[in-house]
Amino acid sequence: MTSLKRVSALIIDDDPEAVLLMGMRLNEACAADQRFVLEGAETLHAGLAEIARGDYDVILLDLTLPDSRGLDTVKAVIPKAGGIPIVVLTALEDEAVGLEAIALGAQDFLNKDRLNMTLLGRAVRFAIERSALMRELRELEKLRAEVRERRKTDQFKDRLLGAVSHELRSPLTVAQAAVANLAEGLVGPLTAGQAELVDMASRNLDRLGRLVMNALDYSRLDSGRASLEFRRVDARRLITELASDWKRSRPKPLRVEVEMEEGLPPVRADVDHFAQLLSNLLDNAGRHAAGRVRVSARGEGGMVRVTVEDDGPGVPSGRAEEIFAPYMQLVRGKGEGYKGTGLGLAICREIAALSGGRIWLDEAAEQGARFHFELPRWTAATAAAAK
Repeated sequence: MTSLKRVSALIIDDDPEAVLLMGMRLNEACAADQRFVLEGAETLHAGLAEIARGDYDVILLDLTLPDSRGLDTVKAVIPKAGGIPIVVLTALEDEAVGLEAIALGAQDFLNKDRLNMTLLGRAVRFAIERSALMRELRELEKLRAEVRERRKTDQFKDRLLGAVSHELRSPLTVAQAAVANLAEGLVGPLTAGQAELVDMASRNLDRLGRLVMNALDYSRLDSGRASLEFRRVDARRLITELASDWKRSRPKPLRVEVEMEEGLPPVRADVDHFAQLLSNLLDNAGRHAAGRVRVSARGEGGMVRVTVEDDGPGVPSGRAEEIFAPYMQLVRGKGEGYKGTGLGLAICREIAALSGGRIWLDEAAEQGARFHFELPRWTAATAAAAK
């Protein structure tokens, strides 16, 4: 048995016969799956009190009440209705007033002297539907305003970070060179304690350098100013070299596994950006891995798919897209405690997209995090496109 949809209506009218007649007509005019429940109030004061107590789908409002008349009645009810659609009931000579009531915010008006069952049912249903649509439109506009504000904020962050990073690059280079001279003993031998401090300064300057370059890289990629030079890249050789160099540079020992299919095809890529994409994924895996990082690659249709996975705590469920947002620093549990700009994975997504590929987080991973990215194979067609 199909349940009937309950539609609650409030009629503010001082004529008891009109209220009774309206209730009968509404239920006669309603759809087969609807049932109108009509409550009445004979004065404006009583109607406002009923609005405050009840939860109504529509209000039928007579303009001639013992304690209020004309448009003053509409003006009093609209701010209290809280978005409930209002259908104004007028006399024959008050149609102009009915139009003014719509201008004030009422959904519709009906002439009581010409009221019939079909017109009443249609007007009430349309009023409810229009009101629901208007609420959705207002909510949509609110969301659009929030998106516009978020974009302004992100654009400001991008410009500020890009400007600051650009200004930092020169003094950072000078500081790195000075520390390197100290480490090499060019200004005299260092004691054990001094050498330890210089080594610590060198590591932190290198880290700061990576942060600065990430900010500059993202600013350039996101603005469209990055120029990628595509050519034929030996994916097997580049992945092997990058994984080996990355493993040697790690401050903590990790088991790094590299597995690639025999005859792995070459890719069409900008070699430097390919290297940056893979290095960022390796750095991300290394920060969270418990003891193992695995890199694999294979052909997948017209693409070459590279996978980087770790055995760390993994990414919380439902945040596979969020993790690629700029400035996003998602807590994945225990790790090295490294805090960057939150741009590493955002840079990876930009590079993959500009290279004609894609990158994503594999949510099916049972342990840790598993990232895939794909780049086009080097073929005659992709070679022509690269030119």
